[in-house]
Amino acid sequence: MKLLQSFQRIALASLTAAAFFSGAANADTIVVTQINLSFQPADITINLGDTVRWIRTGGDHTVTEGQDGFVNGNEAFHSPLNAGTPVFEHTFDGAFVAANPRPGGIYLYECVPHFAFNMLGTVTVNSSSEPGASFCDCAGNNSPCNNPAGAGEGCANSTGSGAKLSATGSANALTDDITFLGSGLAPSKPTLLFYGTSQQNGGLGSPFGDGLRCAGGAIQRLNVVFSSPTGESTWGPGLNAGLWSAGDTRQFQIWYRDPQGGPCNSGFNVSQGYGVTFN
Repeated sequence: MKLLQSFQRIALASLTAAAFFSGAANADTIVVTQINLSFQPADITINLGDTVRWIRTGGDHTVTEGQDGFVNGNEAFHSPLNAGTPVFEHTFDGAFVAANPRPGGIYLYECVPHFAFNMLGTVTVNSSSEPGASFCDCAGNNSPCNNPAGAGEGCANSTGSGAKLSATGSANALTDDITFLGSGLAPSKPTLLFYGTSQQNGGLGSPFGDGLRCAGGAIQRLNVVFSSPTGESTWGPGLNAGLWSAGDTRQFQIWYRDPQGGPCNSGFNVSQGYGVTFN
């Protein structure tokens, strides 16, 4: 036992090794079901060490990393999903992630035979201690009016920076202890937490007010609160009320008023997206 503890302490000195041990502690299996020409849910967020299980319901398909319509031999994972292989599982542990890093921990995948029919999905691997993972920030060139912000933030607002959504607690749907935190918001303004059932525009987002709408699919509004004078807001715990169950993925985002000095003059802005797959 002492030897194991010593080895774990040494492993913490290495980022890759630390990720490996932290991801193996409470691993879950997340199920994605092939239904007609789609993966459901198409966009999931998992923790390091979790396993994704794809289940076939009919037809001949593949689960292939990448989204180019081809199998070229350098995919991080690839399997048929057909009568001969009705179930495919893949574990996204520390060793796999270290050997196959992807920007933002996002692994795009496809069904190659039905690529033209948009049979696509994403697996976002969260290697932090948070219950979910950020996506669709405004750090690139996709801002609606030349108002990019820092990595992991929404587009810049009247404060000169972007709003950021994060979370604490766990992704356990039964304990319902997840708490969402907003920062970098316009001060003392109404802020709304909402979620969608998919990622908008493949996780890249679409112009929406002074920012990018990252949450797509069926939209559900949660609570409206006022941001603090320093631009912070909090939601939770106790948010569920039957809105999600174990295995469900939700893409959260903050909408907030920014009526004075907003870069695009739309009067409102949004944070980046934050995906959670509940267990």
